[in-house]
Amino acid sequence: MKFSNIKISNFRQYYNTVDFDLFTNDERNIVVIGGKNGYGKTNFLLSIVWCLYGEKISQIDDNFKKEIQKEKNYSSFMQQSINWSAQKEGIDTFSVSILVDEIELPDITKLSYTTDKIIISRSRNTANTEEKLSIIDPKSGLDVFDDDDDKFNFINDYIIPIDAAKFVFFDAEKIADIANLSIKEEGSFINDALGKILGLDTYEALIDDFEFYINTLKKEGANKNLQELIIDKEKAIELSNLEIEKSEEENAEKLKEIDELKKQIRHFDNLISQNSKQINSNFDREKVISEIQELKIKELELTEKFSELNEILPLTILAGKLEEVKEHISIQENNDISQKVWKENAEKIENFIELLFNKPPEPDNSTMSFKDKSFYYEKAKRLGGELYISGDKHQEVEFEHDLNNAEKSLISNAINFVNSQSSDSFQSIAEELNITTLRMSDLIKILNQADADLEDDIILEYFAEKETTEYSITLNNRKIGENNQQINKLRKDITRFNQELISLRNKVDINAQNKLKIKEAEKYIDTLNTFLEEQKSKHKNSLEKTILNELKALMHKLASEENNSKFIEDVKVTILASGQGMKITLLDQDDTEIRKESLSSGEKQIYISCLIKAILNESVQTLPIFIDTPLGRLDEEHRDGITKKYYPTLSEQVVLFSTNSEITPKRFKDISENIAKSYLLVNDGVNTNLKNGYFHNYENNIK
Repeated sequence: MKFSNIKISNFRQYYNTVDFDLFTNDERNIVVIGGKNGYGKTNFLLSIVWCLYGEKISQIDDNFKKEIQKEKNYSSFMQQSINWSAQKEGIDTFSVSILVDEIELPDITKLSYTTDKIIISRSRNTANTEEKLSIIDPKSGLDVFDDDDDKFNFINDYIIPIDAAKFVFFDAEKIADIANLSIKEEGSFINDALGKILGLDTYEALIDDFEFYINTLKKEGANKNLQELIIDKEKAIELSNLEIEKSEEENAEKLKEIDELKKQIRHFDNLISQNSKQINSNFDREKVISEIQELKIKELELTEKFSELNEILPLTILAGKLEEVKEHISIQENNDISQKVWKENAEKIENFIELLFNKPPEPDNSTMSFKDKSFYYEKAKRLGGELYISGDKHQEVEFEHDLNNAEKSLISNAINFVNSQSSDSFQSIAEELNITTLRMSDLIKILNQADADLEDDIILEYFAEKETTEYSITLNNRKIGENNQQINKLRKDITRFNQELISLRNKVDINAQNKLKIKEAEKYIDTLNTFLEEQKSKHKNSLEKTILNELKALMHKLASEENNSKFIEDVKVTILASGQGMKITLLDQDDTEIRKESLSSGEKQIYISCLIKAILNESVQTLPIFIDTPLGRLDEEHRDGITKKYYPTLSEQVVLFSTNSEITPKRFKDISENIAKSYLLVNDGVNTNLKNGYFHNYENNIK
């Protein structure tokens, strides 16, 4: 499947209709779209996902969700999407259409003949907020579906499932953050990715439905007091989710305010620089200010990471005690099992002796006395105990922990979480934060010293207004930080509430009828889980092989002949228990795990890129891939490698949105044999248009 043509009409920067021919073939599978920052690359991606999914775009990506939250809701967000020039001319409708090629249409369409092309089109009228989705046959011009639900289901089932969209349309620079996820979060990410690409999410949704059904039955069987406790926990989870949503919306508003305040600061900086040039022509004030702003952003990111790591410090300090508790619980459980086995074997031996001596048949003319029977009874009991009952496994404990399964699971999860965090992370982040803070402090001193020499009243006034604006940004950032801490706390509360819910439901005295229903539902769940594990196991080996091969091809630490360590020697994929997804483990030549948080930003981007490619390779249907900032965090050596070795083999159609500092003329030339089309986004200060070719006068002469 390919997106052969996209038309964007009066959407954001795109005035009138801008027509993108994206046709690719087997030899030339790459389309390169160049443009400076702010010229519409990201909005091009937004136009595609909006065309496909409409008001559901917030489900695709957190960035889309945050942008919508900034404008309060979806309707307000879309009202901002009409092109400014078109709006001035009285035009109130914008639209996007996609020609989808090489697809199979289902029998549910109205067409009487087969076709491998379809046009998906969505338009919105800002005057009456009416939004229309059409799925049109290019040959007849007919809309092949009447019902909107059928249209969405067609896109979700036959084009790109909405849950898989984030793996098809993404910012390559931002995906590196996935490498920082915990084992559980990464497992969930891989589970989602593989599930959506392979269609396994349907079966996982069925499991969720069965579990909801079981929980409903349990709640029905609870006594009044227990039922009230269950309802209270469910309400607490619901309220916590609402509080999270409220805090996220407030953060989005604060970020929007910060964007506006930053514009004001840039304006004041320009005014100060313009008035300062006459006084000190040797001092590059703008360069110093630019570096300070970059350092502030970096400081904020590092502070947030450090705060997150600080949250696990108490657990790290108590790690030894938690391990002791875990070991104590393990001994306790082994003792329970040993005691149970001992009792079962003792009963079997007792029963055997009873059947042997006191139940017929007995030998004719038996003369065995009661005393002899007692002797052999004691001997048989002793021998049975020696042969079948072993007390070696029993270990004495001073006391027993009275913990349920949910509480034991919490302890185990806490230990796993602590173990998943590298101790080096604390030190490296602290050192990097210290270096950043010191550098920023030095630059501010230099700037203050230079500004202290300026006595112009106008400049001093600009300084005062700028300081007020900066203080407002500080307050907003502080509030965002407080909200993020509250969100993290609420999420932990939700996890705890869910554990408590499990404990409460297990206390319910379920009637016989509901027990049968639950037993049947659990059979279905077991069958579905077995099926899912089998499907994941089938793809496990190919995932390992593809990830390792891609890493070897792309990471210079692996590819360098001079490096004898070979860095990453193997990749292992482990299927986690309880539907928690899959874990990827990177191993060195000593078979020691390499923690992903120890990788550089560029290496993280490469690792996740390899992971996504491996997952996409498992798909039955080839999907078109659209990537913004394709070489974002990579160093020069890695940029060359991923340009030449990764993107040409990623998919049958790969669309790259790049700046000229990423795909340079040289890199463009390196992959010219793979390029089907190349375009350059040009902007007149208001609107974006399109011309053939790429940066630095590269014309698209590819036939």
